[in-house]
Amino acid sequence: MKRIFLSLACAAALATPVHAEDSALLIPPRDGWPLANPMAAAEIAPPPFSLPTERGVNPAYVAGLPGLHQGLETFDDFDRRSLKHDSVLIRQSRVENGEVVIPPGGLAYLEDSWGGEVALRGEKVPILGRTATYIDYDMTVVMHRDVTIPAGQAVAVGGTVYHYYASIGHEQMVNHTLHVRTISGLDWEWAFGSPAFSTTEPNWWGNSFAQLYNQGKLREMSREALVFDWLAGVRMDRMTYAETEVFKGLAAPGDAWTMGGQTLRVAAVDEAAGTATVELVEAGAVVAAKTLGPVLSDRLIEDHDARKALVFEHGDVVAFLSPWPAAFEGGKVSLKVYDDAFAFDYGADFARDPRFAVWPVTCPTGHAFGFMLTNKQEIRLKPGQSVDGPEGYFKVVVNSVEGDHVTSWHVEDRQGNRSADLGGPQIANVDLVLGQGRVTGQSIFKDLGRALLARSYGTQVALETLARPEGGMAPAPAAAPMTASVVPVPAGAPLSPALLLALAVAVIASGAIGYELARRRGG
Repeated sequence: MKRIFLSLACAAALATPVHAEDSALLIPPRDGWPLANPMAAAEIAPPPFSLPTERGVNPAYVAGLPGLHQGLETFDDFDRRSLKHDSVLIRQSRVENGEVVIPPGGLAYLEDSWGGEVALRGEKVPILGRTATYIDYDMTVVMHRDVTIPAGQAVAVGGTVYHYYASIGHEQMVNHTLHVRTISGLDWEWAFGSPAFSTTEPNWWGNSFAQLYNQGKLREMSREALVFDWLAGVRMDRMTYAETEVFKGLAAPGDAWTMGGQTLRVAAVDEAAGTATVELVEAGAVVAAKTLGPVLSDRLIEDHDARKALVFEHGDVVAFLSPWPAAFEGGKVSLKVYDDAFAFDYGADFARDPRFAVWPVTCPTGHAFGFMLTNKQEIRLKPGQSVDGPEGYFKVVVNSVEGDHVTSWHVEDRQGNRSADLGGPQIANVDLVLGQGRVTGQSIFKDLGRALLARSYGTQVALETLARPEGGMAPAPAAAPMTASVVPVPAGAPLSPALLLALAVAVIASGAIGYELARRRGG
C-alpha cells in the first residue's frame, strides 16, 4: 500500500494545546460506553477555503457535464443504494496582470456523495472514473479551548466548521444559531438541525450542544460573538480503499488466496469464541498475522476499537471479518479479502497526481462523506491556456481576458464535452460551482441558489448581446432573481440558449427543493 505520511501543522492561533482531560468533557452515545474515536494527538491545518466566508465570489453554476457523474448509482454488498456525484469548486480566483490566478486550494474536486459511506459493507465508490471498494477509516476528535466566533464568521475545528449563522430576536428575547459544516461545505442542518443558544429563553435553548461527536460548551453569547469554553470536531484522518476484490464468503481453516508473491490463509476458526486467525505468507514465511473478532455488534461501525478488531491490513492486502448477515456459520468465518489496497491520508499528497492534496470528509458519527482534492500550488492561466484537474478528469480553459475581466472561459470533461461559455464583459474571475451532490446541489445551492441562477442567466444574456448584430436585442434578465421555478418567456419569443440554460437550472433547483421538503415531511 502506498502511504504518504502527513507533515503536521499548527491549525489556528485561537486553539490551545490538547489537554489530557479533554476526552472527559465529551458525551458518549450511552452511559458507560467509551468514546468511539481517540482524541487527536496533533493539529493538522484544514484545507484552504474551508470556511463559508471564503467561498467563491459570484461563482458560475454548471449542473454537470456528460463525463462527470451526477446521481451515479452504486451499491454495497447488501444492495444498499447510494448516489454519487462529481463536483468541482473554484474559490477566490482573480485576474492579475492579464492572467487568471487560482490560489492554492482554490480548485477543488469533490467525490460528493449524497449519503453516508459505510465501512465494512463493501461499498463501491467512484474515484475519477475508476471504481474502488471502501473498506475502513481512522477518525479522531479534535478539541479547541477558548474559541471566539464573531457574528457571521466561522472557525474550523478538525474537519468540522462552525459558523455563527444568525441571531434571532423578538422583543427582549434572542437566540443565536450555529451552523455545523464539513471542510467541503456540507451543512449538517439537513440531518441534525442547527444548535441554538439563549440566555433569555433557557427553557428552549441552553448553552451546550452535542451532535454526535461535534460538541461544545458556550461561555458567553451576544449578537456580536459566541465565546466557547471548548469546541470539539471530528477529523477523518485516513480512509482505506481497495481496487481488487479477491474473495467474499464463508472460509474454513486452510483456505488461502494468492496475490502476487503473497498468500493470505485462514489459520484457525473458533466459532465459540467468535474469532478467526489469518496469516500472510511470503516466501514460505509468515510476515503478518492477526486474530479477528469477536464482533461487538452494538458498537459497529462507529466504534474504532470494535471495528479495528475485525480488520487485517498489511501492505496492499486487506481483509476483514464480515459481521453481516452472520459472522460464522458451520465452523466457517464470513471473510472478505482484497488486493491493491490504498489509503487517503488527511492533507497528504494525492499519489496518482501529487499536484493535489487529498482530504477525506466525515460525518460526526463515522460515516464517510466522500473526499476532496485541492491544488497545492498557485495556478496562473494566460488567455488560451488551461489547467487539468486531478488525473485530467476535467479541465478549466481560459479563452480570453480583457483588462480585469474574463470575457470567455469554460470547463470541460475528459471526453471534451464543454460547458457553456462562463465568461463575459462583467466577469472578474473563474469561480465555479459544478455538480448536484450533497455539497454543490444542496448545501451551497441552499445559500447561493438565487445568485447562481442570476449569474448564469445574466452571463448568457451578456454574451448573446455581444454576439448579435449591432442594434440587436437579447432577452432582458429579470430585475431580481426568480423565487419560483418558472422562468418567464416573452410572448412569441424563441427559446434562446440563455433561457434554455435558466430553465434547466431552475428545474434542477426545484427538484432539489422538492426533495428536501418531502424529506422534512417524512416523504
